[in-house]
Amino acid sequence: MFHNATANLERANLKRADLEGANLNGANLVWAHLERAGLEGADLKMANLEGADVTQEQLTLCKSLEGAIMPDGSKHD
Repeated sequence: MFHNATANLERANLKRADLEGANLNGANLVWAHLERAGLEGADLKMANLEGADVTQEQLTLCKSLEGAIMPDGSKHD
């Protein structure tokens, strides 16, 4: 049986990590440190980014933020 596990990266230090094209669909990134992380083409659909250190500029490069909880706690359309 296949289980779709999601990554628990709560409070992870991902500063300067190369996450280009990464599938982080549904990932828990609460309070994650994403300063200068490469997010171009990353799939953050349904991810929880509440409190994460990430810029709007980084997020605009993502493939998808559909349904994601944004750093300010709001939900992305």
